[in-house]
Amino acid sequence: MELEMLINKYYNNLNENDRLTLRYIINHKRECARMSITDLATYCNLSRSSILRMTKKLGFSGFSEFKYSLKSDITFNKLEKENYYQQLNMAIETTLKLFRATDRLQIYHRIQMAEHIYAYGTGWAQRNAVLELKRNFLSCDRRIIDLTAKKEFEIARQYFTERDLLIIISLSGEIKEIIEDIRMLKFKHVPVLSITDSDFKNNELATLVPYNLYFQSINFSQRKNGNSIVNPTSLGTLFVLIDTLFFDYLFRNDGK
Repeated sequence: MELEMLINKYYNNLNENDRLTLRYIINHKRECARMSITDLATYCNLSRSSILRMTKKLGFSGFSEFKYSLKSDITFNKLEKENYYQQLNMAIETTLKLFRATDRLQIYHRIQMAEHIYAYGTGWAQRNAVLELKRNFLSCDRRIIDLTAKKEFEIARQYFTERDLLIIISLSGEIKEIIEDIRMLKFKHVPVLSITDSDFKNNELATLVPYNLYFQSINFSQRKNGNSIVNPTSLGTLFVLIDTLFFDYLFRNDGK
């Protein structure tokens, strides 16, 4: 959701009180969306000015705009009870809204100038997205080297330089298996672009890397499929984002 994305984006600007307050808000969105700034401040044992400063750290003009964003998140959650087409339409709109809100020029500059572009997907659907990204960018003479397994990623990591670009596609951004590698890349100033779901609160990947893009997945309630219980998740918007990234890059660089 938009709030989680902004927390990831501005995480380093937030103090401990901000983070505790936002953790409470995320877990009680419906109740907080009905509170005034005075009510929220009183409940969190903070001053009104502290709440206002926190919202401005997230890029909002004030508490009213913050509450509007919160209500939009709640509206999206209600759509789970409606049909898939409505949810997909809303998820695409949210994904495109997050895309438009991102400063993409630096990302495109990195894509254009990188000596080597590497991409790593943390799951099956994410690896398919890497292949789609690779296919698209090959048409404009930008070759992407896809790293198909963790071991391959670990071997290639030692050759990454600050003149390259690494793209990591992950659903949650929780990548414990390669988090130490990411920290080392940050130390070496290797540019990394994360592409992750906007709905995860503990998106460590997004907080560690300089460039982020977000998609909005669709999570459905538990369903019984034969003898199995499944929690279906639609990642169709990931592929919408991949196409949007490519064509936006292509048209911005057309004729250059």
